[in-house]
Amino acid sequence: MAITLIVADEPDGLADDLPRQCRVVGPDDLLDGHHLPEPDEAPGVTVVNLCRDQRPLSFGYYVSLIAEARGYAAIPTAADLADQADDRLVRSRHAPVDRALAALRRQGARLVLPRRLFVALGRCNKPHLQEVAEAAYEAFGLPLMTLQIDPVRQQLLQVMAEPLAGLDPRQQRLLRAALERLAGPPPTPRPFRRAPRLAILVNPDDPLPPSKPGTIVRLRDVASSMGIDTDCLGHRDLPRLGGFDVLFIRETTALQSPSYAFAETAAQLGLPVIDDPVSILRCCNKVFLHERLKAEGVPQPRTLAVRADTLAAAGEALGFPLVLKVPDGACSRGVIRVDSPAELPVAGRRLLRRSRLILAQEYLYTDFDWRIGVLAGQPLFACRYRMVRGHWQIFRHGQGGRSEEGATEPVRLDAVPPAVLSAALAAAALIGTGLYGVDLKETAQGPVVIEVNDNPNIDVGLEDACLGDALYERLLGHFLERIEAGEERTPVRAAGSIW
Repeated sequence: MAITLIVADEPDGLADDLPRQCRVVGPDDLLDGHHLPEPDEAPGVTVVNLCRDQRPLSFGYYVSLIAEARGYAAIPTAADLADQADDRLVRSRHAPVDRALAALRRQGARLVLPRRLFVALGRCNKPHLQEVAEAAYEAFGLPLMTLQIDPVRQQLLQVMAEPLAGLDPRQQRLLRAALERLAGPPPTPRPFRRAPRLAILVNPDDPLPPSKPGTIVRLRDVASSMGIDTDCLGHRDLPRLGGFDVLFIRETTALQSPSYAFAETAAQLGLPVIDDPVSILRCCNKVFLHERLKAEGVPQPRTLAVRADTLAAAGEALGFPLVLKVPDGACSRGVIRVDSPAELPVAGRRLLRRSRLILAQEYLYTDFDWRIGVLAGQPLFACRYRMVRGHWQIFRHGQGGRSEEGATEPVRLDAVPPAVLSAALAAAALIGTGLYGVDLKETAQGPVVIEVNDNPNIDVGLEDACLGDALYERLLGHFLERIEAGEERTPVRAAGSIW
């Protein structure tokens, strides 16, 4: 029997007679791993996140993110919550609801539309508007929401997430009925189109782009020799994306950035994209990576996800020095080495202002980090990234935006220790089947994974030094294979749609 975990910080709004497969837990229970199903039950577990605050990097957001990291299906997904923070993505999801409303109009029925429609897990209390409710749930993924509708124009105006504590008895009964039907089939995936027009997203203002302009020129030259048309897009070119067939993002990715809006829009259009939005979401949050690696037994440094009230305990558990990391940091930003207990509260408060959870990790110094590039589950390139001279990181960021970077040493794949390659491939497989850069350190106990990057550096003379143009041919060939195979997109919310 499928298990449904209902995570709520205000459970008083739940009916007493919930279906027997439902368990109600608090957010701390899920974050700390208390009262949860055994690991072998994970594929049959759905987490319904009813926390009040679900903004990015809030505790409610981490409920969905960590649930997915542990192999559970989450409603809403972390991607749904991330999209809610971007008005452009929210507006782009109005279309299927408007189409459902238009279908009612075409039926010729003289319907009086309500100005507000409450939807619980895709169900509503008005049978003639059920298709509208299902369209809204499929588009937004929110378990409890109210649709504001213009009854004259028959268009969706706004979607508002509803708190559990505010439900009236009738809405509570609707939620209970929806929970009983939660184990329905996933939606039919949408096919990709098949034409070789490649869009490359670049940002001239990116201080540390994953590919420099000269590399983009090389990529375009190789693409031309393979019969692929390319064009470079900027942030203002999102409306043009529908005219392309694949998207390759070559700027530093982040959830609250245009790069994520491009990735999500490409996925909605059915375009193969690197980096895909799910990979961005997972790799741009180190808490997810930590939980995912831990769940699958992939070696990593001793690491703890900590809150303000568990920060001191992390210091006692890991010792000093230790490293604190904000979950969404990139290029060594948002990473602090703490050398003594006295420094811990100050450094912790600084990072906890950005995220309700941060990572504390044991300090492991090595002269270099391995970077293994992985494409579609296969190694693509290998490099040693040296630490900056006199510093403990690959990057040293100075005042005025100036940064210093350690040396990059290309390494043939057949010269990489097999244990390093094996750990890198295992870590990348936990994220997806796209392009990743896995960072590892070699220790006396074997390699440990530091992080997985969705947006790895590829530059002329560095990452491509061993393969040359063959690296770009493999990358572009991967795009062509996805197009020619008529690839189908796996819905982000595979277990979240119940009809």
